[in-house]
Amino acid sequence: MEILKIQQIANWCTGEVFNKNLLDKKCSGISIDTRRIKKGELFIAIRGEKHDGHKFIGQALEKGAIAVVVDNIPDFARNYTIRVPDTLKALGDIAFNYKKMFNTYTIGITGSDGKTTTKELIKKTLSVRYKTTSTEGNFNNAIGLPLSIFHLDRTKEFCILEMGMNRTGEIDYLSRIAQPQAAVITNIGTAHIGYFNSMSAIAEAKSEIIKNLIGEKLCVLNYDSRFYNFFKQKAPACSLSFGKKPGADVRGLITQERNDSFSFYVEGEKELFNMHFWNTTIVYPALIAYAIGKKFSISTTNLKEVFENIKPLPGRGMIHKTGNTTIIDETYNCNPNSLKWALYTFSRKNFKKKIAVLGDMEELGRLSYVLHRNIGLFAKNLDIDLLVTFGRKSKAISQTVGKNCKHFEEIDALNRYLSKSIKGQETILIKGSRAMGLEKTVEYLIQK
Repeated sequence: MEILKIQQIANWCTGEVFNKNLLDKKCSGISIDTRRIKKGELFIAIRGEKHDGHKFIGQALEKGAIAVVVDNIPDFARNYTIRVPDTLKALGDIAFNYKKMFNTYTIGITGSDGKTTTKELIKKTLSVRYKTTSTEGNFNNAIGLPLSIFHLDRTKEFCILEMGMNRTGEIDYLSRIAQPQAAVITNIGTAHIGYFNSMSAIAEAKSEIIKNLIGEKLCVLNYDSRFYNFFKQKAPACSLSFGKKPGADVRGLITQERNDSFSFYVEGEKELFNMHFWNTTIVYPALIAYAIGKKFSISTTNLKEVFENIKPLPGRGMIHKTGNTTIIDETYNCNPNSLKWALYTFSRKNFKKKIAVLGDMEELGRLSYVLHRNIGLFAKNLDIDLLVTFGRKSKAISQTVGKNCKHFEEIDALNRYLSKSIKGQETILIKGSRAMGLEKTVEYLIQK
């Protein structure tokens, strides 16, 4: 982060400063976490669902915070405070104004699935030639996106920002802060359908990113999506499409599928691209990275190397080998669309014995039972030897499948059952929503 004066920050968030000597002080970074704050940084006290940053003001100052942004001033910190009505809004206002200091080309990514993998692929692709920064991990909300922006400095040429949502207006807010020149919409599925009336409403909310584009206003859109025309009509003249269907600007076709990798080619290219991902749906993030890479003069040779070397992230398809057992870790998140594709791909693999462990899918609201049951109907005829469900909602999956199923509502019981069931030569797919904590089962099985 570039060095900023407290005066400048206070102006950006229309904050009230009581100690005028504070105005000329300089800030070297911004933090909301006293566990990671460094001397000379500004501490913003965010009121969250679990923790209130105002309770840690003293700790922040003890660790060397230059100042604190608060909505309520404790007497002991009066000389160090910038008071604002809403500290979360202040965080966004500071990030918005800080971002305006730079001419960095910014790519905003949203969609129901694949945002983080797409971000990583684009970052690695552009980093071949340009100085690039991006969202850290999955920092894609009203707190994480501003914090990611603070990693910008005058040396960066590209900034890739992931934008998540579960309600209307959130993408509008995030994209107004981010000011992207390009928008990537990966796909539209039933993730977060519990907060919306329909998938069309989800698409409408995702489209908020388009109206906040600046500069060339490039839209990168999924040609295979039934919402392609909807987004295309909203998009400015500059757009790129990707997909497997004929007609996509960047069309990819899978030529070979192996147990832990696959190969694909892009129409018009002579080279074959290889990726070390078990799930072939990763071809979509790869096609997005290819489209953006080619736009910014990344060579086919470099793209091939990027695709060959990138590996799955923890919880997003990472494969663990323990003895003669293989564990596919898909525990980071789960929704009906991603789960269907994962089960379908898993069933087609040439594994000796296939076990699928499925946790609840969250944020499905009134459609939860129907969507879990639909997964059961889908899985019923797939080539999977044993299906194990975990949680209250996923019981509808195992009940619908019927045979070769087990259900658990306690993770310790699930872990014990799996441990006893593993004889060797099994491949276990473990997938569920983040709230289910199934990464603990992955860790348990690895240690066993």
